[in-house]
Amino acid sequence: MIFCALVNPAIDIVYRIDELELGSTRTDVPSQVFPAGKGINVAKAVRALGEDVCVVALMPENDARRFECYLAELGIECAFCPVEGGVRMSATVVENGPRQVTHINSAGPRRSPRVQDAFVEFAARLMRAGDTWALAGSLPEGFDDDTYMKMVGLCRQKQIPALLDTRGRALSMGVRAQPCMVKPNLSELEMLFGERVEGVHHIALKSKRLLDMGIEYAFVSLGADGTIAVHENECLLCSAPQVDAVDTVGCGDAFDAGVLVGHARSFSFPEMCRMAVACGASNALHTGAGVISREEVWRFMEDVRIEAV
Repeated sequence: MIFCALVNPAIDIVYRIDELELGSTRTDVPSQVFPAGKGINVAKAVRALGEDVCVVALMPENDARRFECYLAELGIECAFCPVEGGVRMSATVVENGPRQVTHINSAGPRRSPRVQDAFVEFAARLMRAGDTWALAGSLPEGFDDDTYMKMVGLCRQKQIPALLDTRGRALSMGVRAQPCMVKPNLSELEMLFGERVEGVHHIALKSKRLLDMGIEYAFVSLGADGTIAVHENECLLCSAPQVDAVDTVGCGDAFDAGVLVGHARSFSFPEMCRMAVACGASNALHTGAGVISREEVWRFMEDVRIEAV
């Protein structure tokens, strides 16, 4: 099974209007409310690809029922570590006219080191050899930057492949524990090595440095310019097919899902890359992070361009 950690859950309110007028007041706007968070986004895409998945979340008791029901409707299992307080809130405004989407995210409540330790211990009890873990998203205020590093270390002790997708010091400390898979973007790659990185070959060189640190797979997102993917002696530039994008938020989460599923199914490295890129392309066609179509993914896999670097 694939497990997705969720340490900073959110409630996302989605508003749909023809066009947003700044400074105006609207009282007739239809809205939808969804449980959200990077771990949920990844899990949704994993489940859409047909794999069993469980969200392991730090969850306030007052919000647990809403999240549990939402995930159950999607066929996603869950395990909640209880905590006091609430979840963070986010808002999404979808404009039908100009076809653009605006996202506003709050930082969320501050959590204590005691809560951090409780969550890490809770997750550790669920870790079993043969499973795969995704450690993705920002850490709550109050959590130490080494939270993911500790969780990656626990995964390694139990021979569990883990994917790390975060930022800042949580990323720089997390890679020290040698996760199986890591997915920084270009600015995060520069942060890791403390220097500016320009050009495909320079990016590829620095990506390979991640393997020297003990990481097995590295995927460096270049946005619209594709992804540099490295594993063992292979270094690939992966480019997505052209699509009429509706919303690009969550494409990275869908990419993570493709990596996780491809790895779980023992795909070859190029095929793993094709699935990951195709998942991101499918996500771009839908409003909502982690929303993909399995049929689109299989179709797009044939159109993903792979070049050796």
